[in-house]
Amino acid sequence: MVSIDLLAQTVSNGILLGGIYALAALGLSLIFGIMDVVNLAHGHLLMLGGYVAIVLFTMAGLSPLVGMLAAMLVLFVIGIVLQRALLERVVDEGIEQPILVLFGVALVFQNLGQHFLGSDAQSTELTLGLGGLNLGSVLLSPSRTVTFVIAVLLVVLTWLFLEYTSTGHAIRATSQNRAAARYVGIDTDRIYMLTMGIGAALAGAAGSLLSMLFPIDPYVGWSYLLKSFAVVVLGGVGSIIGTLVGGVILGTAENVTALFLGGSYRDVMTFTIFLLVLLLKPEGLFGTGGGGE
Repeated sequence: MVSIDLLAQTVSNGILLGGIYALAALGLSLIFGIMDVVNLAHGHLLMLGGYVAIVLFTMAGLSPLVGMLAAMLVLFVIGIVLQRALLERVVDEGIEQPILVLFGVALVFQNLGQHFLGSDAQSTELTLGLGGLNLGSVLLSPSRTVTFVIAVLLVVLTWLFLEYTSTGHAIRATSQNRAAARYVGIDTDRIYMLTMGIGAALAGAAGSLLSMLFPIDPYVGWSYLLKSFAVVVLGGVGSIIGTLVGGVILGTAENVTALFLGGSYRDVMTFTIFLLVLLLKPEGLFGTGGGGE
């Protein structure tokens, strides 16, 4: 029988993990909300971010926190290149063509990762020299706590950027009504490019943070894509608060499921939540709708 202390520890770990899930899902939600593009390569962008941190950690001995900053920069550039080279040609051609293009991009990234880095799972290690924080019977791991704080901070910074900068206002205007945004002089092509870059950078940051907790291999992209979809659907497209809440719910549900049924059922729980929300409340808990025409 599972003790109350063990259950409390499991829930707390799930909440801390949920912060990273929220960060990963935010990039997916942003790209869909602004561009009406379902980014099937999002999980593989996350995988690439994890590998950037891993390579810098194993080959250069750099802290994975430094690796996270590098991953955000690298993925920002990759996002812009994807937009300019591929998506710019198909973004207004319906939903099917971008999906097919990005599915192909995901397969390319997966095969490149396997070819250059191998199939073995790898990870980084966040060394802080700190003891865990005890909250009653719950021990908060330093690495989990730091990654959670960083993830939430990046989510908040993204919200502040969207709410209080002129570029953020242009992004929100494009999301609400692209035709009207163009009419008032907003360069929506530039907004698309910036949005793809930011979304990819957030995925890269999430991948780097996850590499400090779990091994990364070239195939994890599909799993984290599903998790990001589940968080977006649960919280609602366009809602940053919903993304945070959805991430925490999913992280907690996964950990509790793993405790009672085993770790192999984590993704089963993710898929179950995804389907139930689509059936019962498709707009999500805090949904505000997708991108506007």
